[in-house]
Amino acid sequence: MKRTAIFGMCCLPILAAGWLHQSAPTPAVDPVAQLKKRVASGQVKLQFEPKQGYLQSLLKELAIDPNSQVLVFSKTSLQTDFISPKTPRALYFNDEVYVGWIPGAPLIEIMSVDPKRGALFYTIENDAKSKLAFSSEGSDCFRCHGGRGFGSPAALFGRSVQTAPSGYSRVFANTFNMTPSTPIRNRWGGWYVSGTHGSLRHMGNELSQGTDEKHSINTERGANVTNLSRYFDVKPYLTPHSDIAALMVFEQQMEVQNLITRANQDALLILRGTSPEKASKEAIANIESYSEGLVAGLLCSDEVKLSNPVKGTTAFAKTYSESGPKDSKGRSLYQLDLTTRILRYPCSPLIYSPSFDALQTPVKNFVYRRLGEILTGKDKSGDFAHLSALDRKNVLEILTETKSDFAKFIGSK
Repeated sequence: MKRTAIFGMCCLPILAAGWLHQSAPTPAVDPVAQLKKRVASGQVKLQFEPKQGYLQSLLKELAIDPNSQVLVFSKTSLQTDFISPKTPRALYFNDEVYVGWIPGAPLIEIMSVDPKRGALFYTIENDAKSKLAFSSEGSDCFRCHGGRGFGSPAALFGRSVQTAPSGYSRVFANTFNMTPSTPIRNRWGGWYVSGTHGSLRHMGNELSQGTDEKHSINTERGANVTNLSRYFDVKPYLTPHSDIAALMVFEQQMEVQNLITRANQDALLILRGTSPEKASKEAIANIESYSEGLVAGLLCSDEVKLSNPVKGTTAFAKTYSESGPKDSKGRSLYQLDLTTRILRYPCSPLIYSPSFDALQTPVKNFVYRRLGEILTGKDKSGDFAHLSALDRKNVLEILTETKSDFAKFIGSK
C-alpha cells in the first residue's frame, strides 16, 4: 500500500516538533506512545468495527469524545484522493490528541502532543486483515507546517479557504487562519458547521461558486444549519454533525498550544548551554519578554466578541463544560459561555496540560507572576481590559484551588 503524508494545511493541526525532537531525545510519553505500549503488551486490544474500523475503539482508549467531531471537505491535505465535499474528513480531539479519519481511506491519522518532544505523528492501517501497528510519521508533515530544525517550530492551524465544487481551494482567493481573533465572517471555509449563531455569518458549509477569477460563497444559505445531510451522506460518520462549539474550542486550543510551544522554544534557545539557575539577568529578561504573548493568550485577550449566542448540535458543549478540575463552588475553566465569548471563565484550560507543566522554569514563573498581577487587578492595561473585576476574581479563585503550583507560587509572594 502506498503511504501518504498524514496531515494537511486545513485538516489536522500540527504542533512544533522539529526543534523539540532534536533537543529532547528522551522516550516519548505522549498518550499514543503509552497506548502503543499497552497494545504491544496485550493489555489493550483495539476492536475493529465494520463501518469505521478501529476508530471507535481508538477514541475510547484515548478518552476522546466522539462529539468533538468536526468535518473538513477542502482538499488541503496530502490525502486528497479520499477527501471531497461528499466525503469530508472527520477530526476528533481532546487536549493532547487529534485523530483524523476518512471513509474508505486506508489509514487513521493521529497527532499526539508529548510534553517534552512536542508533536508526534502516527498512523494505523484501518484494515482488519493487516497487523495492527502504530507507525511513526513526521517528515512530510512539516512540508506545510514548518518545524524542520532547532528554532524553527511548526504550528497548529486550521485554514478557512474558498472551496470549489472539485474540493480544491480557489487559486486566487484569500485564505484565513482560524483563530479566536479571526472574524467569524472569515472562518470555516471548506468546513462543515452545524449549529445556530443568529445574524453571524461564516464561510462554512457552502461551496465557492463561479470561477477562480470571480467567485463567491452563499453565506446566507450556509448559516444556522442544523442538519448536514443536505450536503453529504452523514451515515458513515460517528455523528451527523460538525458542531460549531467544538470548532470554536478546537481553534482556541490550537492557538494557546502554539503559544505554549513558542514560549518554551524561545526559552530553550536563550538558555542553550546553560541552566535557568545560571542564566544571566539579560537572558531571563528576554525569556520574560517572549512569554508575554502566552499570558495574553491564556487570558483570551484577542478573542473576537460574539454579537450573537452560538449553540451547537451535539452534547459536546455540555460534556466539555463538565470536564476538568472543579473548585469548591463547582466552577471549572472548561465551562463554556458561547453567548459573548467562548469560555465562561476567561482562562484557557490548557494551563492544566502536560505541555504547560513542562514549560521551562523561567517561563512558568513569569506566567504565574503576571497572572497574579492581572487577576488581582494590579495590571488593568489594554491587553487585559476585557477582564471584568468579577472575571479576575473568579479565575484567580479557580486557579488557586485547582492548580497547586500556581497557588504555591502566589502564596510565596
